[in-house]
Amino acid sequence: MPRKTHHKHSSKKGYRRLLDSLAALDGVHRVATGRITPRMGSGRPVAPISKVRRTDSGLSITINADGAMVDAYVVTDKPDEVEAAMAERGWTKSP
Repeated sequence: MPRKTHHKHSSKKGYRRLLDSLAALDGVHRVATGRITPRMGSGRPVAPISKVRRTDSGLSITINADGAMVDAYVVTDKPDEVEAAMAERGWTKSP
């Protein structure tokens, strides 16, 4: 079976595991990283995934990594189920 995660740049192990776990969720076809930017400000992130946005092909998420924010894209045909699974695992903050 082909890999469902495309790791861009030199991904840190912490969010690499998160991306691989995301790719293993039912209904996820592929996960790819996008832009990586430094995280400004002090304080600890509330959750590993800070933003979840809907797109035509699935979800666009922002991951809080060690001193960086990583944009990633989750290609899925079941965005509601994937969002629920992320919340169930504690990857996103509760509304």
